[in-house]
Amino acid sequence: MKNRIGLMALMLILSSTFLLADGHWEFNLHYSRWTLNLLKNQVENMVSDALKSDLKDRFLEDIRNDHPGLIESGYDQTVVFDSSGNNFGFEVRYYPGGKKGAFSLGLAVEQSSIKVSFPEILANLYLTDPNTQQTAHFNGQAGGEFLIKPLSFHLNMRWEFLPSKVISPYFCLGAGISTSQSFLDANYSYNYSGRLDLPDGTFENYVDSSSKTLRQIKEERLAEGKSWPLNFVPILQLNFGLRFRLTENLRLMLDAGIFDGFLFRGGLSFRI
Repeated sequence: MKNRIGLMALMLILSSTFLLADGHWEFNLHYSRWTLNLLKNQVENMVSDALKSDLKDRFLEDIRNDHPGLIESGYDQTVVFDSSGNNFGFEVRYYPGGKKGAFSLGLAVEQSSIKVSFPEILANLYLTDPNTQQTAHFNGQAGGEFLIKPLSFHLNMRWEFLPSKVISPYFCLGAGISTSQSFLDANYSYNYSGRLDLPDGTFENYVDSSSKTLRQIKEERLAEGKSWPLNFVPILQLNFGLRFRLTENLRLMLDAGIFDGFLFRGGLSFRI
């Protein structure tokens, strides 16, 4: 059994050496811009429903601590969404078919900065005292931000449609995962302020804010006996682009696609 395993390992090494000897290497540096704003309306509608319960409950909790007799009679809100980010990366590519090969495998390390924010959330909470049937109104403004800077490692496959031409379209498919540390260092923050108009004509102001890392949130959940589903960011990569041959060994790459959002990328590749 050991001899068979050793023979298989030797064959794998020899075949890999033969493959690499006939293959071709390429090194790439690239910079990208990241966004989710192409789906701004859809994200606003989806997130508005998710925020509605959490934000309303936060308002109610603070108000009922001071006025336990008031109960909710109506609520509405509007959400403004924004996102931005960038990405730097270094990639090594291998062409098994040599310089004229159309297929290649890539291994990349990516440093990204991704921010998803809600710069303006306007909320109206209507309350009633069931004993007196008098009403109160809370008008609030809130904002929130999620910032993550994942360091991630990626494996991808690329197909060039006209590899021998000066300009060649290509398609790339891959996936990656972030390190656990860069994921848990992500920061979530929110703030809100509002005014409660009471039935007797007086009013009270409310203000609150908080900022926590995912690591802190995870520790709090585990201390409460709750589960924590994930310790890294999975990243799907799917992009289309154009490769421009500048010199015999230098290439300009421009592409756009999906990278857990939408990515617009430019880079330079050097072939040896």
